[in-house]
Amino acid sequence: MDQMTPLAADTSLIDALREIVGERGLLLGEDVALRSCDPFRPVPPEGGIIVRPASTEEVSAVMAFCHERGQPVVTHGGRTGVAGGAFTARDQIVISMERMNRIEEIDEFNQCLVAQAGVPIEVLHNAASDANMLYPIDLGSKGSATLGGTISTNAGGNRVLRWGMTRANLLGIEVVLADGTVVSAMNRLTKNNTGYDMKHIFAGTEGTLGIVTRAVVRLVPKPASQQVAVVAVPSYDAVLEMLKSARKLPALSAFEVMWQDYYDLMANSNTGRRPLETGSPFYILMESMGYNEEQDEQQFMAFLENSFEQGLIVDAVTSQSLAQVQEMWRLREGGEVFAAQMWPIVSSDISVDVRKTDEYVGKVRAKLSAAYPGLKMVTFGHLGDGNIHIGIHVGPDTVEEELNVEHILYDTLRDYDSALTAEHGVGQVKKKFLPDHVEPGVLTVMRHLRDALDPDRLLNRDVLL
Repeated sequence: MDQMTPLAADTSLIDALREIVGERGLLLGEDVALRSCDPFRPVPPEGGIIVRPASTEEVSAVMAFCHERGQPVVTHGGRTGVAGGAFTARDQIVISMERMNRIEEIDEFNQCLVAQAGVPIEVLHNAASDANMLYPIDLGSKGSATLGGTISTNAGGNRVLRWGMTRANLLGIEVVLADGTVVSAMNRLTKNNTGYDMKHIFAGTEGTLGIVTRAVVRLVPKPASQQVAVVAVPSYDAVLEMLKSARKLPALSAFEVMWQDYYDLMANSNTGRRPLETGSPFYILMESMGYNEEQDEQQFMAFLENSFEQGLIVDAVTSQSLAQVQEMWRLREGGEVFAAQMWPIVSSDISVDVRKTDEYVGKVRAKLSAAYPGLKMVTFGHLGDGNIHIGIHVGPDTVEEELNVEHILYDTLRDYDSALTAEHGVGQVKKKFLPDHVEPGVLTVMRHLRDALDPDRLLNRDVLL
């Protein structure tokens, strides 16, 4: 077909796909045009075809057909990623995992859960909670983000400090390769050293090596206590001292830091996100989740009191109910405030040595301010595990200036012990910066793996490298 002709005009392709997945498994026309490959702006799939398999067997059959035909595909989960991993060109079809949304089993004795890739994280949370268990991966987009998508990006979120990223909570995996081969490694054992570990080969590879169809994830006993505090801190040195001491708390689950620019934006947004008055250079949201309510609360409060005595805290508020816990976490999950007051926005999810993070943020702010007098910038993130987010708006030309803004962000980053992306992935957005942040030998191995498993680049062709 002509390169300018959308795939949706190819009736032979559509008929073949319909034969595999049925009428319910195929979306065309307006059903495709009204979808977006980006969570914040309308970016419809340009190919015009969405295939929705209902089983691993159907995914395998679709990929076997695409492999024979040389048809490139892009896999969609919840489409919450901000790195452009779901963007779909005119010659690509979408394979959406939305119909593969079943939780198959909760094994309370072995503390694991078996589910299909299209299950939203929040649904997984609720199912685990009903069994008095917890799946620790917690994201602001949990209502839409799917299990398969978070595995593909090795998503992190709010409680990495305590329980690690998705990869650390993954026991087994099932994947369909580019030629339709099904790789089933649905391990449930904590210790299994038999050959290559399939879950680590595919987790975090952004759908470039295979399509995740099912997984076994680790659960932990549901915590019996939860304490949350928002504290105002007078300096970055005080932030570091707080973090060093907080790590001694056995039940510490989150240590989220907000620079003054972020806190002021939230506090002045008239959305109920103002637990403390403005004016401090840093604010910290701390959380403790444990199994002895009385002891956990005593340790948490003793830590705060000791921090006050040392002059590390100038003001604080603690949660007294579950409702207050949820209200405090809303402070850290203010995506709609960005959309209302800073849109369009350039975002990042970098990792920097925590000792140098504020220095890096200061350099970036100075460079951006010199280049863009109308700069709006906010900084916040999971400082307990070294991951921060910077949001940048430079005025009505923000979209046009995105590449220049990113160069300031990522070129400055090279001067530090750092990572280009901490949890969102490379996608298409950061692909051009990857060679400057990853050693050549590592890139070579990544290319060899991709060449071995998908030599024709049928899977997420434009993602990563």
